[in-house]
Amino acid sequence: MKINRRQIISGAAAAGALGATPLRAAITPGKPMAGKEVKVLSVQATQFAAHAKRAAAFTEQTGIKVTYVYVPFAALRERLTAEMVGGSNDFDVITAMDAWVPPLIDKYLAPLDKEIEARKIDLSRYPAPFLGAAKFASGIYGLPNRCHIQLLWQRKDLMEKAGFKSPTTWAEMVEAGKAVQAQNQGVYGVTIPYGKADGQNLMVWYNFLWGRGGDLFDDKMKPIFNSAEGVQAAKDFTDIILKHKICPPGAASFNEADSNTVFFQGRAAMLPTWWHVYNRFRLPDATVKLDQAGFTPLPSYPGVGATTYTNNWIYGINKNSKVRDAAMEFLDFISAPEIERSILLDPAESDVVCVHWSNLRDPQVNARFSGMHGIAAKALETTKKSIPNIPEFLPIVDVLAAAMSNIVTGGGDNVKEQLDAAASQAARIMRRG
Repeated sequence: MKINRRQIISGAAAAGALGATPLRAAITPGKPMAGKEVKVLSVQATQFAAHAKRAAAFTEQTGIKVTYVYVPFAALRERLTAEMVGGSNDFDVITAMDAWVPPLIDKYLAPLDKEIEARKIDLSRYPAPFLGAAKFASGIYGLPNRCHIQLLWQRKDLMEKAGFKSPTTWAEMVEAGKAVQAQNQGVYGVTIPYGKADGQNLMVWYNFLWGRGGDLFDDKMKPIFNSAEGVQAAKDFTDIILKHKICPPGAASFNEADSNTVFFQGRAAMLPTWWHVYNRFRLPDATVKLDQAGFTPLPSYPGVGATTYTNNWIYGINKNSKVRDAAMEFLDFISAPEIERSILLDPAESDVVCVHWSNLRDPQVNARFSGMHGIAAKALETTKKSIPNIPEFLPIVDVLAAAMSNIVTGGGDNVKEQLDAAASQAARIMRRG
């Protein structure tokens, strides 16, 4: 007999130690899996450290020991590949980023459809772009746990001085950027990473592409980013630096960190970037303070809802695990909305990550983070597209990133030529499989 999902751990001590939200109860009563150990392979992040703290309550209720092994981001993909190739059962639960998941399905990750159905886990609790990282034609291979969205960060003080409110279209962003730049010496209109490292120059461009009505592939997985819509989207995107000249010098080679630093040092009025930069306001090098800044959904095109390219991580289960029942018990527990809310409201934690609709719209969560999660929810409500879940997409990202970089360094006169060449290369990658 299952315990109701809304039941919680009794005792003020447990709730007080781990935040304002009491933790949920274990799913299966009676400790039938006591004595088993679940080993988790995780990237180093504050959120997973918070999960490890909450695992103590899980162990107390179930008798299942949970051990986290942390690996730096730069090494995790290689570690996952080695575990897969070796057919290892060293880890039972793993964390993986969306682009890494396709090669792992069935070869390393197990489909969880039967367990999800048996446990009555409601997948509608997740925004579709987040769940998409785990959802394949052959099944569901995990649950979202660490997803990032993009917002437009802006200097409210400078925008108001220039007579602009939050821009809702890309054209409005450009006009506001020009006005702020003209009024404030040494401050640029917007900072965007145009450098090709790791495809970071594509992360904002995807939103231009989708907003223009374009896409990366058609329903037969033929590359179509060189369509008329794709060409115009690339031109609009690169015009910001080449034609309108409202980006800082050097932006053609900026990565995400470079771009973020320019904004938080007060040298740009706007920044399209991930919501995790919220905590940059606390760092010593941040000359911009929270009360000077604001954030909105990314701009789009007139009449088109906002979009956000999402970066999604999942918890999955190793198909070779010898304690799959205990692994699923832990996955069910740690992925619950109650656990996430306890982290978001814990004064000892500062992680902003939120993957559940209920927490994105939660008044207390929004009160703690200046309404950011509610704004994120609005962007997710109109986001219909995401990057494709296919192994071939990683090398295609490299091709596209190089093409976008060549457009910028070539002065913008070669948009169609570069996208056509990239589409041809992408088609060859797709044929090779």
